[in-house]
Amino acid sequence: MWYQILPGYCLIATCLGLPGWGLYHLHNLVLGNHYRRSMVDRWDRMLYQRDTRLTGDGYKVIGLESIPDK
Repeated sequence: MWYQILPGYCLIATCLGLPGWGLYHLHNLVLGNHYRRSMVDRWDRMLYQRDTRLTGDGYKVIGLESIPDK
């Protein structure tokens, strides 16, 4: 019957979802946050360096209040 496909479906869904779930927590252990920034493009690397220079952390969300006044 139709319910005989459920064990195979659960196995495939687990095998496809486990790497994403694992990387989510691995990034938290290694980087200190749950997300990874893409460094593929030059523009992304420049933004990461700018955020690191302004706040000391490339993953911290910044706004205009974090930029020092001259």
